[in-house]
Amino acid sequence: MESVLDSRVFIVGTGPGDPGLLTLRAESAIRQAEVILYDCRTVEPALGVASKRAVIVRVDRSPYETGQGCREQTPMIMAISEHYRKGLRVVRLKTGDPTLFGGEVDEGDVLDRIGIPWTLIPGISAGAAAASAYGLPISRKFESDAVLNIIAAEFTDDFALIRDAARLLGHGATVVFYMATANLPGILRVFREEGVADETPVVAVSKVGWPGEAFVRTTLGHLGQPGFSTGLPEPVVYTIGRYVRVRNVPAGSQELLATVRENAES
Repeated sequence: MESVLDSRVFIVGTGPGDPGLLTLRAESAIRQAEVILYDCRTVEPALGVASKRAVIVRVDRSPYETGQGCREQTPMIMAISEHYRKGLRVVRLKTGDPTLFGGEVDEGDVLDRIGIPWTLIPGISAGAAAASAYGLPISRKFESDAVLNIIAAEFTDDFALIRDAARLLGHGATVVFYMATANLPGILRVFREEGVADETPVVAVSKVGWPGEAFVRTTLGHLGQPGFSTGLPEPVVYTIGRYVRVRNVPAGSQELLATVRENAES
């Protein structure tokens, strides 16, 4: 296996925010970095383990937001290239697990094209962190044999993916939604059309691993009521499935059950 010392550029997953959830390999890479690059505030707690000698740069991420994709002229690629060409050990921080949203794929492809070797260090996704923190049985032998992660920021298939997810829910699978709040009405409409039971449990966790972490446990039926709001600040990860239940509440997490009931009844 390649040592942390064997590469100059690392794309490092920092998990959902809590530096205690960094892998040992990620922490080692960050400590040894001479230059640390990032473009999302969620990774900032991980900077606490960086060397005082490290140069830390927050890079403009606007090209991603405007849909231009990742190219050699992208500020992050330019920053990586600049410091790598100087012979410095570069760490590029990514929130959660770098592979979950695919951003590292684009950057890795560009780095390959311009001849810069890179190493990927995995991180813990928010969904996995929430499942572990709250003891959610997202998979269990003879009950739920599948876990489906869905990035729900936008849909270009008229919710066809959600219809497929509804069928998997019917088989006992667990579905984990990221960035889904804005599209919840459409998602819940499709679930109803596909016959997913209103009693299906939902656990929504806000800012998992961060100060101010909070959660709501409810059902699809309540979540879909007019005017219903969890009251949870973003980012929120939704875990849905017939076997999902909270078996542990981590210290410092606030349950917003009372607020949810009032909202649901209004």
